[in-house]
Amino acid sequence: MYYVNKGKNKNMKEEKDVIAAIATPRGKGAISCVRLSGKGSAEIVKKLTEGYGEIKHAVMKSCKFSGRIKDRIMAVIYTDGNSYTGEESAELYFHGGRLLTEQALLSVIDAGARLAEAGEFTRRAFLNGKIDLTQAEGIGDLIDGESISALKGAYDQSEGKIRKAIDGIYSLLTSVAAAAEVGIDYPEEDIEEQTGAQVLAGIEEIRKKIKKETDGYNGGRIRREGARIVITGKTNAGKSTLFNSLLGEDRAIVSDEEGTTRDTIEEKMSYKGEAFVLVDTAGIRETESKAERMGIERSRTAVREADITVKVVKKDEIYEVKELDENEILVVNSFENTIGCVDGAIELNAKSGEGTEILKEELYKRVKKITGNGGCINNARQYSALKEADECLIRAQRAVKELTPDCVCSDLANALEALGNVTGKNASDSIINEIFSKFCVGK
Repeated sequence: MYYVNKGKNKNMKEEKDVIAAIATPRGKGAISCVRLSGKGSAEIVKKLTEGYGEIKHAVMKSCKFSGRIKDRIMAVIYTDGNSYTGEESAELYFHGGRLLTEQALLSVIDAGARLAEAGEFTRRAFLNGKIDLTQAEGIGDLIDGESISALKGAYDQSEGKIRKAIDGIYSLLTSVAAAAEVGIDYPEEDIEEQTGAQVLAGIEEIRKKIKKETDGYNGGRIRREGARIVITGKTNAGKSTLFNSLLGEDRAIVSDEEGTTRDTIEEKMSYKGEAFVLVDTAGIRETESKAERMGIERSRTAVREADITVKVVKKDEIYEVKELDENEILVVNSFENTIGCVDGAIELNAKSGEGTEILKEELYKRVKKITGNGGCINNARQYSALKEADECLIRAQRAVKELTPDCVCSDLANALEALGNVTGKNASDSIINEIFSKFCVGK
């Protein structure tokens, strides 16, 4: 069980309430589900099914909703400690009609439950020690995942991969902080020099572990969000045509007129289980048009934010390209019926699509290289907390050499607090509220 400070979140509604929500998508379907959580969930099911009793497994029962509508349902009771939330819970499965689903929820509320808030089931799982904040984020990513890679990463996170990594660092830092306390508790033993060397060695080891995680953040982020692939080049190089060809649909307007694309356009693409965010940009050129200049500036911003840049040139312009950055791919757009081979570039025909598979393969290989070296953390909240912890450790290193032991202990305590924010050991109400507000009602 993962420990959290249950004294927090006093602004929440009473945690002992039975909460209820529709857990399946709205609309018609084969099955709908209403889930309940909180002590008293079983009693509410018993009322609706006219004697469900103490059975603790799934059963098919006749159920009367709103005192007049009947359906044959499946009812499931989870005993305290064995549910998703960690408390007594229940789920009702019935035929998936819109009106029937609405009446089922109203009946549960009339029987004593209240409507759950967004993410409240998962929030209770966190407060009851079933999961930590990183696992909660992993659950959210499983719901939102749009690629095989994203789903694999989300599952690992939901199963505690990040928590285990951070807990290992937290445990080591706790030992170092305890060693630093010795210099304060036993000043008469004259062991400050020995303790200082031990603390410095421990801090250095911890900072290496934190660096490994922060260095891998980019790979984790790309697995979760997809790699940003920005297509750039001069006007009429064929950028929008290539954008459409990669997507397999006419998403961007294509014209022989220069300056047709005035703004960046984004669309997601999946290839071999990896997600890509393709960005089409305005052509770079000198122009008197204010609107076009704004589009060109946005193009430059998109390039700065790109994970990989695809620089598109015409065949007679390749000599103008002097040097490519590590994250750039040079594409020669041939307007001929056949394509050849150009050293250091991928030649293709954006209009016919010939050669685009080669570009997709190159993008895939580069992204796999980045994500293969990725660490566990994958969002800005986790990254920021680790960077804050590292800054505290840097101050602690200086304090060991220049200041008193109590200053060292203060910096180490702040580092522990920052690390605890990653998993939620001591997360603030605002952090917790922000995370769970992103969940839908019923999760």
